[in-house]
Amino acid sequence: MTRRASSWEGETLRALQERWDRAHVHVYSRIDSTNTRALKLAEDGAPAGTIVLADEQTAGRGVAARLWHSPKGVGLYLSLVLRPKRLANPLLLPILAGLGAARAIERLLASVPVGVKWPNDLIVSDRKAGGVLSEAAWSGSVPRYVVLGVGINVHQKRVDFPPALRDVAVSLDMAAGRSVSRLALADLIVTEVEERCVNPPQSLDREFLRLFDEYDWLRDRRCAVMQAGAATIQGTAVGVAPDGALLFRPDGGALERVTSGRIVVEQLALPDY
Repeated sequence: MTRRASSWEGETLRALQERWDRAHVHVYSRIDSTNTRALKLAEDGAPAGTIVLADEQTAGRGVAARLWHSPKGVGLYLSLVLRPKRLANPLLLPILAGLGAARAIERLLASVPVGVKWPNDLIVSDRKAGGVLSEAAWSGSVPRYVVLGVGINVHQKRVDFPPALRDVAVSLDMAAGRSVSRLALADLIVTEVEERCVNPPQSLDREFLRLFDEYDWLRDRRCAVMQAGAATIQGTAVGVAPDGALLFRPDGGALERVTSGRIVVEQLALPDY
C-alpha cells in the first residue's frame, strides 16, 4: 500500500517545494519504488524537475531489475523526472548522474574516499553505498521523458544489512563515523544531478573525462566482464571513453569497449542489489 507523507526529515511538503524551488514534489512514507511512481507520473504529464521521495521502498529496483534493499528511515530513495530535448547517448546518463551523486556524497563526508564503479555504482571506502538507475520512454528516436533514481545507504549499521551484504555494503554514517543528514544529502543530489543531466551532452568532453578519472573506482583494477550469452573475460579496466563505454584490456588481448554487462572486481564481489 502506498502512503503519502506530509513531511520528510521534519520538513513539510511545502517547505520541500520551496527548498528545491518547484511545485512538483511527491513524498511517500512507504512505496513500492520511487522510479516506478516517477515513471507513472511522467507518463501522465509530470513536468521536468518532478521529484519523488520515499522513506521506505518495498520493491526498490537496481540495475537489471535486481532488488534494492530499502528499509524505512535509513536511506535516501529519490527519483527525478527529466525531459531532455535530445538524448543521443543514453549510456551517458548513469555516468553523469553517478558523478553528480559521488560529488554530493564527497561534499558531506569530506576526507572519506568516494568513487563511481562504472556505470552507476556509488562506492564509499571501497564498499557499495548506493547506485543510480536510469529509465527512459521514447517516441522513435526522441526521448519523451527520463527518470533518474538515486538510492543511497545513509543511516544503516552493519547489522542492518542482510548477512550476504554486511562485508561489501556500507552506509554514509558508517563511513563518516557520525550521523549524516538525509536532507542535506537530498539537497546536494538534486543540485549535482540536475546540473549534469538536464541537458546531457552527446559525448563526454576532455574536462569531464579528467574529472571522472578522479572518481573512477574501477580504473586500473583487475576485474571480469560478464555478459549474457558470452564467456567471462578477465582483464583490467583502464578508463571510460567519450561515449561512456568502459575501456577494458583483456589479458593478452587488445583494448575493448564494454557497453553492458556485469563487472566483478577480483577479490571484491560488490553486491548487485
